Amino acid sequence: MSRKRVCLTTSDLDEEIKRKKKLDEKLASLCKKAYELSILCDVKVGIVSSIPEKTDVFAWPSLPEAQKIVNDHIAFPKHKVTMHNNFLQSIMEKREEEVRKVEETLEKMEIENLFNDLFKGNKLLNEVNVEETKGLLKLIAVKRVQFEQRKIQVNEVAANNNVAEENNVGHP
Repeated sequence: MSRKRVCLTTSDLDEEIKRKKKLDEKLASLCKKAYELSILCDVKVGIVSSIPEKTDVFAWPSLPEAQKIVNDHIAFPKHKVTMHNNFLQSIMEKREEEVRKVEETLEKMEIENLFNDLFKGNKLLNEVNVEETKGLLKLIAVKRVQFEQRKIQVNEVAANNNVAEENNVGHP
């Protein structure tokens, strides 16, 4: 089965010229955007495009420069990419830790607000759910430890004051 030869009419030629003109416009727009990207992001940008029915390729900024950019990319050591991924992973882990700390702080503040509402009578104890009750118990345990530490400090200061007063008896 052989293909029939298609004769191009003037309307087909006009359409082909319009298509080529449109392609040239799109390539010019693409080159402009690539240039802007290279300036804004301080990166090397190259465009290589194979155009149908043409033996050569379209290259921007020029064929040797585009080949250099492609060769540099191919020659880029894989370990640097791995190091970059490890670097990004460490940044993500730090951010996740920061988020976890903020969430813990927020949870503590919410429990303290709940405790204050209960203390002031703004909320009733039977309105508190199980998770809030567990949080309140943890808060009470922490506050009790802080209270005991403060009590020890006050007793030490009082003992030191008593010793100082005994040493200064009879002296103004």
